[in-house]
Amino acid sequence: MSEKSISKMLFSNQEKVELALVDDIRAEMAQANKGAMKGIDMIEAAKRPLETSLRDNKGLLKKLAKTKKSAIELGALDIVKELQKYESQVDENIKSIDKILASI
Repeated sequence: MSEKSISKMLFSNQEKVELALVDDIRAEMAQANKGAMKGIDMIEAAKRPLETSLRDNKGLLKKLAKTKKSAIELGALDIVKELQKYESQVDENIKSIDKILASI
């Protein structure tokens, strides 16, 4: 065998190894992208109920404020105290949901 034919054979083998490595990288990229897409889909699916809950909690907070105002006008202090607890809980819900949605 001549040096030229050995060189061609070695070069050909090197190309095959390099192409195999590229194929491996392609397969790994496909797997990595598959995982990312699955994660993104899961986040999007979780986002919708959070947005609905946020809207509902904001509506509830307005309703609590109106009801509390009426209870104050009527002098129903026990009801006012109860409504204040609910307001605090709903306000915390809103803050938590806002924080989660901001991170998505």
